Amino acid sequence: YNKVAADAAMLKLGYDKYAADAAEYKAGFDKLLADTTEQKAQYDCVAVARDAQLAKLTADAVELKAGYDKMSADNADQQEQLDKAAADAAEFKAGYDKLCMDTAEQQAQLDKASADAAEFKAGCD
Repeated sequence: YNKVAADAAMLKLGYDKYAADAAEYKAGFDKLLADTTEQKAQYDCVAVARDAQLAKLTADAVELKAGYDKMSADNADQQEQLDKAAADAAEFKAGYDKLCMDTAEQQAQLDKASADAAEFKAGCD
């Protein structure tokens, strides 16, 4: 009976050690699971922040491109106005040159008429 009781005590001692080891293993596994969950939460937080930064950078790039496009359109508009002013000035100069030529031609005609009148008057005297 003592041997059976001793064997039973040894068996209980072995079982208690196994139960303690299993509990320690479960505690370690639970800690690993908690740490992994915490790390995933941190990674998710970093990913959300990175996505927000990317969205902001994308929005800034779109805004910069819109500004550049407006500036390009304004420059094209100014160039168009400059070209129109140059064309108007050329047209005005052509008109002025024609006026000068017409005036010179009229002066020549006037001079010829004066010479003819003087010649006619000389012929009458």
